[in-house]
Amino acid sequence: MDSFEALVGKNIHDVVLDESETFFVAPVEYFYKNCGKRYPASKFKLSDLDYFNFIGFSELFKYESVLIIWHDSTGIITDLEFYYLSNDFDVLFKDYWYIKKAIDNGEAHKLREGDTTYLGASRLPEKVAQPNSDRLADRRELVLKKKYLQKILDEMGFKCR
Repeated sequence: MDSFEALVGKNIHDVVLDESETFFVAPVEYFYKNCGKRYPASKFKLSDLDYFNFIGFSELFKYESVLIIWHDSTGIITDLEFYYLSNDFDVLFKDYWYIKKAIDNGEAHKLREGDTTYLGASRLPEKVAQPNSDRLADRRELVLKKKYLQKILDEMGFKCR
């Protein structure tokens, strides 16, 4: 990975974003609206969701921290932030458990992102089999929701430009 200081001002597509042994890297685009307040442009994908081989919480969050590389719509990196996910493990685990329980009960087809707070099971446009049910469910991926990324942005203090 490029040195941290050298990343600011570069285009996100021109840098190497290797995973570290102690944190994972999350490039996140943001935009401005409402008197210059920053908002995340999208959710951040953590993992594909396999209904028959559900990833463990400790594997999904194998690192306590994330290096968030904030970039604008042109791809220019403007800020870097280490965020300690471990501060929110209680909420993330509650969300994880809710998703896992729905899948174990054969109700993956009923999952909605609005059912959870920070960790979401985002729908993809494909139907697949699910355990303990004859009903097909949307294929999904586990994501950090925009609401959670907004919480991190707000904690960083980026209110107006």
